[in-house]
Amino acid sequence: MKNDFKKVVFVKSFLFLLIVFWGGYNSTVMDTSVSRQYYTDVGNLLFFFFSIIYMLNAFFLIKLKNLGRLTYLPLVLLFVFLGFLSELLNPMQIKQDYFYLFIFYIISPLFFIMQGVVLTMLMSKSVQENFH
Repeated sequence: MKNDFKKVVFVKSFLFLLIVFWGGYNSTVMDTSVSRQYYTDVGNLLFFFFSIIYMLNAFFLIKLKNLGRLTYLPLVLLFVFLGFLSELLNPMQIKQDYFYLFIFYIISPLFFIMQGVVLTMLMSKSVQENFH
């Protein structure tokens, strides 16, 4: 069960990185006007720091550190909150190309499913007993 948990966390992290790369790709392709959105674009900065913390959490989960287990659910909730907050403050202009279709309809739903799988595994006693 421990190895399965680590594989699930690794896959979830890879899906997260694909979503982050798509966001950066979309920002560069759309080339939004800096002067118009400079003061309201806190979403990208917050998401940058969040991404670093989220990947550190994945590292702690793979290493079976208790800190990763304790901070996982708050980070999942923060991910959803930051997504809504950044869209409200500064709606993202999206280029609907094949990369968008792949990320939006395949990768993003898989990512949310994998987050649920990780959360479910974290609640199981067989995984919890491995954390130190």
